[in-house]
Amino acid sequence: MTARKCFIVVAGLMAASVAHAEDIPSNAELFRMLKAQQQTISELRTELKQAKQERRAASTREAREVATVAAQAGRDAAKEAVATTAPAQAYAMYAKAPAASLAASRGAYIGVFGGGGSRSSSSVSQFGTAFFPEIAGGPLAVNATGRTDSGSVGFGGAHLGYEWSYGTHLLPALEIEGFYLAGNQQRATLVNPTDRLAEQSFDNTFPTRTTVVLANMVVGFRTPYQGITPYIGGGIGAANVSIKGATSTQVAPLEAGINHFNSNSDSSVWTFAAQAKAGARLALGDSGAYLFGEYRYLYVGDVNHMFGSTAYPVHAPTSPWTTSFGGTSHHLAAGGIGFNF
Repeated sequence: MTARKCFIVVAGLMAASVAHAEDIPSNAELFRMLKAQQQTISELRTELKQAKQERRAASTREAREVATVAAQAGRDAAKEAVATTAPAQAYAMYAKAPAASLAASRGAYIGVFGGGGSRSSSSVSQFGTAFFPEIAGGPLAVNATGRTDSGSVGFGGAHLGYEWSYGTHLLPALEIEGFYLAGNQQRATLVNPTDRLAEQSFDNTFPTRTTVVLANMVVGFRTPYQGITPYIGGGIGAANVSIKGATSTQVAPLEAGINHFNSNSDSSVWTFAAQAKAGARLALGDSGAYLFGEYRYLYVGDVNHMFGSTAYPVHAPTSPWTTSFGGTSHHLAAGGIGFNF
């Protein structure tokens, strides 16, 4: 390479270096450029965040619109189904409870039961005449009064009925029922006020058995609890009050060994009876059998029993004795089992 060419190359390199040095920015220019880039990036981030929020809001509005349309369509379908469905089923659909879940009526049914309870005291009076001879003062009228004691009773019986559905919640039924009350040993002390004696009183016992026959109206109530049906009911009918082996012993003045009913100590009469009851039954699966428990209030009306006259060789003869009892209340608890058929 000649010296001239070398000079030319060196001159070119120097000119390029000068031109390159003129293109390099200063530090201040570099700082301004970096700050502008950061601002641009921040603006882009803000725009991106705003775009995401707008897309989210649009999605929420679309979801609400879809849900509103679906709900309206469901209501329209429900109304159409209710309009073409039987009333009981329509109510069940509208209440979101399937009609099939409601307890079915029993139809014809039979049940047996037993239990116990208490008997109230009642007023009692004993009427008759003792035919003393004139030398002893002549006939003596007896009108002795008092009250029986209270006591406990046991009972058992059966019923036969028919139940149907009325509306959505009620299960009315008609039934015939009979039961037997036992263990009813009544005692009473009766006092006869008379001027002929300083005191005249009798200690009486009345072994009583009562048979009750009633026609009942019972109303059951459907509940959300599967198989459980509470009910209330009441009925009227008749009761046969039977007394066997009654005794009437005069204790003042004492007449030892004398039963004033000795010629006939048995009596049986019919009277009015009524009851109210409340309880619940529990279905035993789908077998048609069920258990039930209940409280009963039983009222047995007034009765008038006729017992035989006093017939002893050592005692003045008497008329037959009429013994009257006031109404008696019973509070009873019962449990039993029944069957649909």
